[in-house]
Amino acid sequence: MTLDFVQIGFGLFGGLALFLYGMNLLSTGLQKAAGDRLRSWIEKLTNNNIKGVGVGAITTAVLQSSSITTVMLVGLINAGLISLPQAIPVIMGANIGTTITAQLVAFNIGYLALPIIAIGFGLSTLGKKTSHKYVGQVILGFGLLFLGMNTMSAGMKPLRLDPVAVEYLAELGKVPLFGIGAGAVFTALIQSSSATSGIVIAMASEKIIDLPGAIALIIGANIGTCITILFASFGSTLTSKRAALSHIIFNVFGALLFFVIFNPFVSLVSGTAVDLPRQIANAHVLFNVSATLIMLPLVGVMLFVVKKLLPGKEICIDGGIKYLDERTLGAPAIAISQAEKEIERMGEMALDTFEDSIKAFKQKDLAIVKVVEKREQGVDKLDDAIETFLVKITRQELNKQQSKRVAALVHSISDIERVSDHANNIGELAERVIKEKIVFSRLALTEIDTMFKKSKDCYSKSLRVLIKGDKVLAQKVLALERELDSLQVKFEQNNFERTQSKKCTANSSIVFAELIRNLERISDHSRNIAMTTTIGF
Repeated sequence: MTLDFVQIGFGLFGGLALFLYGMNLLSTGLQKAAGDRLRSWIEKLTNNNIKGVGVGAITTAVLQSSSITTVMLVGLINAGLISLPQAIPVIMGANIGTTITAQLVAFNIGYLALPIIAIGFGLSTLGKKTSHKYVGQVILGFGLLFLGMNTMSAGMKPLRLDPVAVEYLAELGKVPLFGIGAGAVFTALIQSSSATSGIVIAMASEKIIDLPGAIALIIGANIGTCITILFASFGSTLTSKRAALSHIIFNVFGALLFFVIFNPFVSLVSGTAVDLPRQIANAHVLFNVSATLIMLPLVGVMLFVVKKLLPGKEICIDGGIKYLDERTLGAPAIAISQAEKEIERMGEMALDTFEDSIKAFKQKDLAIVKVVEKREQGVDKLDDAIETFLVKITRQELNKQQSKRVAALVHSISDIERVSDHANNIGELAERVIKEKIVFSRLALTEIDTMFKKSKDCYSKSLRVLIKGDKVLAQKVLALERELDSLQVKFEQNNFERTQSKKCTANSSIVFAELIRNLERISDHSRNIAMTTTIGF
């Protein structure tokens, strides 16, 4: 009996390891081939609920992982590229897309696993082009996936002869709640509903589980898969946490609904195919499609519930492009005007990042530190997009004034991006102060506050110079920058004297010096913006 148990364990978990590794290879290969395009696709095609469901389903079907789709969503939400109302339909669609895996493994083509592995390995290893290697990796992933299914099926054959195991598995169908719970817990542990579906289909292939028990496990797997987006949302924005909660509500509601109509649903599924593995795969599709059709009109209600359960003010980080349109490149004056509007947005976003870093430092708030980090990422993304657009403008026929203006804008976005970087550095210093419980003297705090206010004033004025080309205001920026240079020297000397007299600790002295240095650098970039802008006007 012990020997049989060991053999079953090796077969099940060894096969599961092959299955998961195959899925990982398949997913990674597809991501490398199309990941960036899929991410961009999600950004652009989520402007209504039906499109959102389609995007979620297709993305997950391509990537073979709802977990990757939901984690990608959290990243897009954190970057301010999509909102919570846009994310919820994509989450629903991801549940539909993940059913493709079950449909694939329901095909009894395990005997082709080794030839598929050989072809995939050959292409991924010997392929001359990168694209060929990616295709080989995808094929190899498919082969390992089917080999894993075969291994699990073979490993579980002895269970058919064990009356205790047969009786226990039969109970999953008689008491669906047990099966739903078991499916949820197991999927949460392995973080893959597709793997759970694969195991269930492998059990069905060996006739060691019936249709009701299999459906109960599949429904439970949908609850367990929520664990991935829940983990991804930890330490993220409030909107990301709400997205994770929406996923949980959607899947739990679907499970409860089908628990109520469990027996009629089993009867319906039994008529969709002759063989049990295909019936299980069809049940997975019917469950997720039906739940989505029922819940899609209730997205507004779900949003209301989620906001009640997770109250708080959402911090909008709008990192998407609003004004750039390549169709205007043929009219340089219009294209430059669009670029100016986008740069103004970028400058305001960097200012928000700077203000949040100050707030995080003063209020000792780690949540604001996270916002600073996300805003900085949004500024980086805009910087890349605007720079690419400006380079394309330079390829057009420009007059002398337009050429000077574009050159000034190129320099300015670089300085704005650097301001955002320094603000992020201040956020990291704030995080260190919070975690290490660093305390500053009253005089040090006064000096920090003085630098904060003057450097913020300097940068704010430089943005107005950038937009208006005000040369008088530009001179005020230059005067402020010189004043901040002098203050840096004075305050660093004061900091040195406090350290020598042991009025402050070594840690507080180091953080103070770094903080003052970053604030002075912000004024340097503000000066650059003012100087280059006045030349470009």
